Amino acid sequence: MLLFATIFFTASCFFKKGLKAAQKSTPVEKIEALSNEMSSDCDKWEKETWDDAADLLENALGNLPDKMTSDEVTIVNSALSSMNVYAERHRRKATGVLDAIAKYAPGEAEPAAQPTAAQPAAKPATTQPAATPAPQPVAKPAAKPAAAPAGLLSGSVIREGGYTNVRKGPGTNYAVVTKIKDGSPIYYTNYNNNWCIVYDNYGNMMGYMHASKVVGSAYSAPARSSSGYVADGTIFDWLATRYVTESDIAAHRGELRILRNAIYARHYRKFKDASLRNYFNQFQWYAGNRDEIPASELNKYEKYNIQFIQKYE
Repeated sequence: MLLFATIFFTASCFFKKGLKAAQKSTPVEKIEALSNEMSSDCDKWEKETWDDAADLLENALGNLPDKMTSDEVTIVNSALSSMNVYAERHRRKATGVLDAIAKYAPGEAEPAAQPTAAQPAAKPATTQPAATPAPQPVAKPAAKPAAAPAGLLSGSVIREGGYTNVRKGPGTNYAVVTKIKDGSPIYYTNYNNNWCIVYDNYGNMMGYMHASKVVGSAYSAPARSSSGYVADGTIFDWLATRYVTESDIAAHRGELRILRNAIYARHYRKFKDASLRNYFNQFQWYAGNRDEIPASELNKYEKYNIQFIQKYE
């Protein structure tokens, strides 16, 4: 009897704990609370608890307003990013949560209110006051404003059938702050040879996205030289214009095989290795149609960099 009571009490406490997020008053608060619960407790969750979390998340996402404040958008995107990390860790039990996150279509943030100049006091009315106009239905915001915010470039996320990470800094070691659906239009500026800074529709900085994922970026634009045997305007052009240094090796420690083969990819080498083929096929500029690249086509930087990188692989 005592054993049964202990089990019942433990199960009751755990069940109630799972309902904390549901007790919040707004969808945004529920999503934030669920993210906090997941980060502190999900290692102990069974599949049934994950299923409850998926139902709660899907319901909260479905009830989000079409237009949210910037703070609300930040809270939701941050919470979803955090939940995605924990759900991926428990993928077998958490498919419902991952599906709910994948189906989420974010709304737009309301622009901050702009201060207006003080208006002179109205003169007293000498005739009957005008009738108050009937309220007009509010249309949902367009996907993008008519013109790009000043100083920003228009582009889109590469179409790969999923979502692309936006990170807190220019590197994969930085945390993911949000995800943008592939194929979506975006505004951006070029940051360096590998990263772009992306912005929301009102010119607010969201974070960093790898330049290879930004269609229209100066580093991913498809182009060829006059000889027709090399792609120019890619994120790998620097490998053909200067010598690779030890600092470059440290910065690209996990990408050295890609960098070395990118030298050949710019000359349209057809790779036998499926992983290399799949990686370079994502770029519009890549056309893998040449079995071999003669050494005579490589310049002094490319020849040096192939050997230099290979020493550190």
